[in-house]
Amino acid sequence: MTEGKLSAGRAIDLLADADRALAVTMARMTEAQLHESSRCDGWTRAHVLAHVARNADGLQHLVQWATSGREHPAYSSPEQRDQDIEEGARQPLPRLRADVVAASNAFRSRVETLRGRTDLSEVRIASGRPTPGDRVPWMRLREVTYHHVDLDLGFTFAHVPPEVVRAGITEAVERVRAGAPPLTLIGTDNRRWHIHGGGNEVHGHPADLLFWLARGVEHGLTSHHPLPKLPSWG
Repeated sequence: MTEGKLSAGRAIDLLADADRALAVTMARMTEAQLHESSRCDGWTRAHVLAHVARNADGLQHLVQWATSGREHPAYSSPEQRDQDIEEGARQPLPRLRADVVAASNAFRSRVETLRGRTDLSEVRIASGRPTPGDRVPWMRLREVTYHHVDLDLGFTFAHVPPEVVRAGITEAVERVRAGAPPLTLIGTDNRRWHIHGGGNEVHGHPADLLFWLARGVEHGLTSHHPLPKLPSWG
């Protein structure tokens, strides 16, 4: 396993805690909050939660693909994915909460079939990029964690296990390289991440570094130069 990345088994273990944390946030949400804007452009919190539910369904297909070797895309089409999210977002809060919990539980049950496997097939995500089958658990953990933050209801990357934050930074650094300037990210834990071999230093808590990399929020970071606008990588 590459430094900074989580094994499939560890991601599966951490996913249960991530789902429980999201359930706690959903339990204290109000119907009014559900229909307010989230951190995802153009999406309310209801859209975010509907996406989390349908993502669990879609990634079950990738688990099946990884274990069987038979192609089974996460979504039948981008249009169907968007339609399913819109329909899910129209559910009243109790039903949407139940939808997220049921879909998440079903995914966790299915993803256990990947634990310990070394013969998994490569899958393709929605963008068409090939991905090792053992990365599917991380993909789900990332979705639950990042979109929990996107609800903007008090849960931040500071509440996320440090190993998940580090894995997120490692992935983000890999995926922003194409359009990013040379940078050296230095966490308060003294870990360093280099983009294009390193350059202008950006210092901050790892949670704040990930918030900037993943969502463009410049909170709590210091640098001798203005922070660049990073290309989208999601």
